[in-house]
This record gives sequence, C-alpha cells and structure tokens, in this order.
Amino acid sequence: MRYLPIKLLLLRAPQCAGAFLLLSLSLLIGSCNEKSQTPEWERPGSSGESSQSPPPQGAPQTSPTVEGQPATAPVSQNLDQELRFLSYNIKNYLTMSRFVDGERKDRRKPAREIEALVEIIVTARPDVLGICEIGSREDLAELQKKLAEGGLSLAHSEHAGGADTTRQLGLLSRYPIISTDSQGADGSLTYSSVDADNLPKDFAMQRGILDATVAVGSQKIRFLGVHLKSKREVPYGHQDLMRRHEAYLLRRHADRILDLNPETLLCVYGDFNDTRRESPVRSIQGPTQSTRYLEPLHHTDSRGHVWTHYWEYQQVYSRFDYVLASRSLRPLFNQQASYIIDSPGWSKASDHRALVSIFKLRR
Repeated sequence: MRYLPIKLLLLRAPQCAGAFLLLSLSLLIGSCNEKSQTPEWERPGSSGESSQSPPPQGAPQTSPTVEGQPATAPVSQNLDQELRFLSYNIKNYLTMSRFVDGERKDRRKPAREIEALVEIIVTARPDVLGICEIGSREDLAELQKKLAEGGLSLAHSEHAGGADTTRQLGLLSRYPIISTDSQGADGSLTYSSVDADNLPKDFAMQRGILDATVAVGSQKIRFLGVHLKSKREVPYGHQDLMRRHEAYLLRRHADRILDLNPETLLCVYGDFNDTRRESPVRSIQGPTQSTRYLEPLHHTDSRGHVWTHYWEYQQVYSRFDYVLASRSLRPLFNQQASYIIDSPGWSKASDHRALVSIFKLRR
C-alpha cells in the first residue's frame, strides 16, 4: 500500500471530506428504504398492531368492506330505547257540579275540553301517561278508549285514590304494568294535624298515592303519582299544613322503596300544588347529599318558560307540576328532548300544562 505524503493529503482533504459525506448519505437512504419495505410484524419491537393513525375527530368510523354492506357501517348498534312519559293534570275529567250557561248542576267534563285534551295527548305520543284529576275507573276507561280512537293505544291501566272519591289518579301505559302498590283507597294513609280551630285532628290523604311498576324490555320503572292538597282554603283544616303532611307521606313511601333497593328506577310525578322552594316540594326531594335524593327534572316550553299552571281566580302563573327522578333514573333523562306542552289549545283542555319527559333505556 502506498502512503501519500502529508502535504498531499492536506491538499486533497476537501475532496475527501465531500466524498465521505456523499457516502454517508447514500447508506442512510438505503437503510430507510429497507425499513419501509419490511412488514410491520417483522420490525423490531412491534406488537403486531396496526400503525395506521386514527381518523380525525368527527370523521366517520369505517369497517372492512363486506359484499352487500356499505364501507362506512357503524361500529356498534344503538342499544338505547326511548320512553316518553307524559305527566298531566287533566282538570276534572269526571262528573261534578259545574256552572254552565247560567245554571249549576252535575255535569261531565264538556265535550270541547275532552276533544282538546285528547288532541294534546295523542300529539305528544306518550308511552306512559300519568294523570291527576280523573274520576272513576269508568272515566279512566272512557279516556283510554278515546285515545285509542285517536290512534294512541295505551292498553294497561292503574287507578288509585284516597279520601276524596271525586278526584283521583290514573296511569295508562303501552307497556305492561307488572306490579302495583297504590296507597290510600282504604283510608290507611293518615296523619295528625289541627283543624281550622287549631284543635288536634286526624286526616286521611285526599287522593292517595298511585304506585305502578312498568316493564320496558328488560328495564323496570316504578311510577309514583300524587296530587297534593290545593291552595284553596277549606273549612275543616289548614290547606298548607295538609299539603305538607301529604308530602311527608309520599316521601315516606318513596323511602321504603329505595331502602329495599337503592337502584330502583323511581319516577315521582304529579301536581304538588306548591312552588319548588316551599316545604312540601323540598321534603319530597329530600336532602341533596342523600342516596335517596329525588331530583326535580328540568322542563321548559318553547319560550323557555317553566310555569305549568294558571290560576284564573288569582291571575297567577305557577310551577306546580313536577317529575322527580331517583339517582339511578336521573342519568337516563334526556333533558334536551323533554319539554312543557304549550300548544295553542292547552287552556281549552285544562288549567295545567303537561310535562313530556324522555328517558333513554337499555333494551
């Protein structure tokens, strides 16, 4: 091997450095090409998973193309099922003394009011209908028939009441009612208070508690319906104390249910005849930190208003009607889809506006 003199190497140093640099780049490019041609599962450190980056957020999920199926079929099927619940005080669907055309006598609910009522309910398409101020079982059956004639079949029913045999409670359902435990028809729901002269007196709950469990597929929802004492003064007691005690009886019944099974899908609804921060409503809810807390569900009409009752005598708009949910039921409530019905004919049907509550259940 011939050795060049140092002087000659120094003269040729720039050319050698350039050649060395070109050789290094060539080797590096060759190595990259070789790696890109190597299958994923043969690369060092590979776990066998695809290295393809995930699609951008919002892009459709794709699955392998199968003959007869689209290339962008959904990854999984939607297993949710919608349950539409309508809570409604239907204003005296019963026979009672009414003042019509200058004359007062016992009459049924006027036909024009029934027609408006049926139209509102059929349009709302409930799967379950909770009713306040229905009359007898025959009245409930009549309404059930009229709804069916309008195209809404709610074949299953429960009727309940208390000391007031005129205004009672009803529930109609498209799904089977698999059990009932309604209270008050036998006068067993009682409490001690004072009469109008502030003397001790025992009272019976006026409209009782409707208790019905509905099976929707594999899910069971338990409905408790109530219609508390109105704000109208009565000669035999204090209306506010009566309402407070009735609210306590309802809360006690709900507690027994949740003590036995805290995971019960419990829906408490009805006409509470009081505003949300008053004692009856708060006692039904219970403490917010409690595992048995019943949360009032939020509903608004198309204008964002929340009132549900117009008292013409006092010219007052109020929120008297509520739907409350147990901790297990609350996550299933679809607030965006739920609403208060404010169709133009609402006041022809009743002095209350109905609440539509949408729940998403697993099939």
